[in-house]
Amino acid sequence: MFESLLLSQLARYVGQRAEIGLDTRIIDGVITLVGPDHVTVVESMGYGAMPVFVPLTSINTIRFFTV
Repeated sequence: MFESLLLSQLARYVGQRAEIGLDTRIIDGVITLVGPDHVTVVESMGYGAMPVFVPLTSINTIRFFTV
């Protein structure tokens, strides 16, 4: 139940910058896709802007940067 609520909320922020906290790192980037069990984020740091696939079960915190 919580997972479906999280998915519906994340879908509202596709195209927005977010900071996603995991156990081992923080991903800062733009949410590009919300799948049935993962979120795809293009990191704003680094070269090449490769997409990162984040399983919903790995997410600890999310902070959105909206204007």
